[in-house]
Amino acid sequence: MVTAIDSSLLLSMYQSRTGVRTAASGSSGTFKRVAPTAPWNGATTPAETSAAIKSALSGRKFINEGSAKLDLPGASTDYRKLFALYAGLGSLLGVAEQAGAKSLNASEKQRISQAFNRGLEEVSGYVDDSSFEKLRLVQGDAASSAKAKLGVPRTRTEYQTPPLVSGSSSTVVPAFQGAVAFNITVKRSGTTFNVPIDLSAMGATPRTMGATVEYINSQLQAAGVDVRVSSARTPGSPKTTTVNGKPVTIGTNPDQFALKFKVSAGETVSFQAPATAGAVYLAQDAGNPDPDGKPATADSIARSQFLKFQTDTTNLGAPLQQTGEQNWVDGRVFAQTLGPEVKTVRQTKVDADGSVYMLADVTSKVAGQEIRGAQDTALLKYDGAGKLIFARVLGAAETSSGLGLALSADGKIAIAGSVTGGLNGAVNGALNSTAGPGALSDSYVTVFDAEGQELWTQRRGARKADEASQVAFGADGTVYVAGRAQSALPGTTAIGGWDSYLEAFKPDGTGKVQTLFTTTFGTAGTDRPAGLVVDGTSVVTASNEDGRAVLRRYDVSGANPVQTSTRDLGDLQGGEITGLALDGGEVVVAGSAGNPALAAGTITRAHSGGSDAFAARISSSLGPGGSIAYYGGAGDDRATALAVGAGGEIWLAGAVGTDLPGFADKIGTKDGFLTRLDVAAGTVEWSRRFTGKDGRAAPTSIAVDNQGSSVLDRLGLPQGQLDLSDSPRLTAASALRAGDQFTIKTGQGSARTVTIEAADTIDTLAQKIRRNSNFQAKVTITSLGGQRSLRIEPTTPNQMIEFALGKDGKDALELLGIPEGVLRKTTTVDGKTLPADGKSMLYGLGLPSNLNLNNDVERKHAIAEIGQAMGVVRKAYIDMKAAASPPPPPSAAAISGKVPAYLNNQIANYQAALDRLGG
Repeated sequence: MVTAIDSSLLLSMYQSRTGVRTAASGSSGTFKRVAPTAPWNGATTPAETSAAIKSALSGRKFINEGSAKLDLPGASTDYRKLFALYAGLGSLLGVAEQAGAKSLNASEKQRISQAFNRGLEEVSGYVDDSSFEKLRLVQGDAASSAKAKLGVPRTRTEYQTPPLVSGSSSTVVPAFQGAVAFNITVKRSGTTFNVPIDLSAMGATPRTMGATVEYINSQLQAAGVDVRVSSARTPGSPKTTTVNGKPVTIGTNPDQFALKFKVSAGETVSFQAPATAGAVYLAQDAGNPDPDGKPATADSIARSQFLKFQTDTTNLGAPLQQTGEQNWVDGRVFAQTLGPEVKTVRQTKVDADGSVYMLADVTSKVAGQEIRGAQDTALLKYDGAGKLIFARVLGAAETSSGLGLALSADGKIAIAGSVTGGLNGAVNGALNSTAGPGALSDSYVTVFDAEGQELWTQRRGARKADEASQVAFGADGTVYVAGRAQSALPGTTAIGGWDSYLEAFKPDGTGKVQTLFTTTFGTAGTDRPAGLVVDGTSVVTASNEDGRAVLRRYDVSGANPVQTSTRDLGDLQGGEITGLALDGGEVVVAGSAGNPALAAGTITRAHSGGSDAFAARISSSLGPGGSIAYYGGAGDDRATALAVGAGGEIWLAGAVGTDLPGFADKIGTKDGFLTRLDVAAGTVEWSRRFTGKDGRAAPTSIAVDNQGSSVLDRLGLPQGQLDLSDSPRLTAASALRAGDQFTIKTGQGSARTVTIEAADTIDTLAQKIRRNSNFQAKVTITSLGGQRSLRIEPTTPNQMIEFALGKDGKDALELLGIPEGVLRKTTTVDGKTLPADGKSMLYGLGLPSNLNLNNDVERKHAIAEIGQAMGVVRKAYIDMKAAASPPPPPSAAAISGKVPAYLNNQIANYQAALDRLGG
């Protein structure tokens, strides 16, 4: 038998003898290891990982280079450092996961949190101090440029109304029908142009969007002004229905059209109407606060709403109901549902120019402004048409609530409330609570100028919790604050339980705010102030004192307040005072009570049963006499807000129990009411009962403007001048506070601190970054979508710029939206991105230095960030290993070709020999 020799086999033999490997032989030939086995490839057992976590929790170090295993002699020390860092990050991850265990008590949670903070600090220090041979590593991000997320609004040039019609531009607009006449005033270069608009001048032309816009523009052009109006189209949204529990698109809703005014630079535009009527602005919570009926679950679907009512039709037609508008009642001009970030609206006030201020608690970004902690206070300014003019957030590091709001005659705004944790830039009192677990609330008061720019903030505290709930301006600029505390404030003596306090602040000639006095009042029980007004050189307070309604008057003309009179209205029998106002020589106090005979003077309208709302007029001296009117039905009705109009009209809003006068039947599950009472006569002059989403409406605050309604309401336009500008200050456009900081480091130099000042703008911040980087940072200001923001990059290929967070509670970097980490230029070589300075590869862990386990959301965020950082360590290892590996063997195509002649001869000889053996 003859056995043939395959020439390919001999070729392989030849290749092996000459050191050439084929693709097939490469996988089974001798392999030289170039990197030690990574711990994530099985070198570390679960038991070892668990032991490392327990060790870290017991107080030992997270990172230990000595325990890092290298199973390759002579391997670079970079591997040991990467493996030690990886193990340390793994332990940190394990600690974060431990914090999610059920049934942890407060002490255990604190121990885990402290261990996590220590481990994060250790990782930060290790990364900063470690020196690598073949790579560079930073804790933050590594990028070629950074664009700040914070945008500061530019001056607007457009004003757009809400949609006025659905269909097309040729659809007749209901809001344009009837008597629609108003005036547009344009001011330019000291000259005033009055442009009358009367849609009756259109004659028989149908009042469509297109035709009306054309008419208004013809009037503007004839007047010689630059402002113009156009039709703004919003494309129709998908029309859906629900089939078997799933949304199904069945078509498209009609397009919507609004008016859009374009204002040229140098012009200001105002609107005036020939006739006005009274308006009430109301804030309410609408929707089911507990859908599953279990108070322990946070499943509320309630949303805050902003409503406007027209309260008189003597000289003005009634508002129109918009197509598809739900829960509408006669007189309602609009109902806006605010964003889910608005938890509740506490106070509402109308300024002299007709704008509306609302004080709200917010739980996330509001009007584009991020918040620092879990909850912050927001001051929201709207025009009379319901368009947001600006938003200001307090900037509390942990939580704050806004409880009191006041406006001064010269345009200032004061807010007061409670704050927990840091509040940078505030002037602190002697006993303020510290930040962190177990911190108690302190009182604060902040004053803004007319542009919403913060002028000053004072923070005061006691050894236990306290809060400020009432604030008022004196004619001389003094700011009076009333609140309550569970222990004595500095300079006072505790009475017992929750004590009420009265405090006064006033800036001196240099602008430094002085505390004029602090005094406490109340009973040994639970007390809470519910109203504060200034009457010349006296102040009057209204309080819920151990279940009773009590008014107090203080003479504040001297260095210390002197109580000059008091009036106890009696036991509220389960009710409470909700407001106090001054009207001439009388105070108006309102609330709810089960007591049908409160000692407020003559009862002009009787109690109807259960708990009723009430309003009372009493001499501001708190002398005898007065009158009181109750409002309600047979059930428990509750007043939650009071407002008094310029003519002395008393308005109440609140929650309905069962029936109401004129409204026997309920509309929803929980209805709200708005009513005007003539207390002296005991009559109801105007009232509405209404409901909201899910049949629930709970009014929280109201404000009155006796001339706030006009024909402009139907057009979605405000009375007065369009406010299109906003403050350029960073502290106004964000939660940044004066004193917030971050650091910049260039090259091997030391880090420099950049501090935010109260008047800083995006332009001054850009210059600070340039200066503190020794002009190694190129900082440009970009404009997009009406926002101005910063873009930062190194000026040269060899320069690195490192940004780091400011001190705890004072960091500005996160709110600016500038990533923590390093900026360096890069270049592309053979499709690979490399550092432009020609040095070793730079890796950014992307690990924020302010991670925490304060709550479950933060814990999950920390776990995700640590996991990402561990991925960066793995990437660095893979890149190092690839760089140390020999190039891959040539492909089969690369080693194919003609076999040498001598090898062909050898093959022929071998074959001949085999032939002979077989023969």
